[in-house]
Amino acid sequence: MIPVLIFCLFIALLLIAGLLAQTLQAMRRMQETQFRIDADIQVLRKEVNSFGQGAVGLGKRLQVLQRRLQSSERRQEDMEFKDVGNIAITHANKLVQMGAATDELMSTCGLSQAEAKLVSLMHGKAMSRNLRP
Repeated sequence: MIPVLIFCLFIALLLIAGLLAQTLQAMRRMQETQFRIDADIQVLRKEVNSFGQGAVGLGKRLQVLQRRLQSSERRQEDMEFKDVGNIAITHANKLVQMGAATDELMSTCGLSQAEAKLVSLMHGKAMSRNLRP
């Protein structure tokens, strides 16, 4: 009976040693997996940080571009308004050369009375200079 008991005890010890070996192996695999997960998390953190910094940089560049666009639009509007005035004056000069009166300049070109008189006076002076020998 003692040999059977020793045999059973030996089998039980082998089973326990096998289970312990499997447990240790499983723990080693879990530890390796945890190291890989930790490394992946580090990589992902760096990527998220890079994306965040890139988004901030892109946002700043977008703000600069928006300011430049607004400035360009203001300058373009200013130039368009100046152009409209120049076109009106140029048209008024042509009308004066054709003999138009100040009232006609005011209605046709949208000039004020003072502007129409000034164009007429300037045309008159230019004509008097050209007539002198």
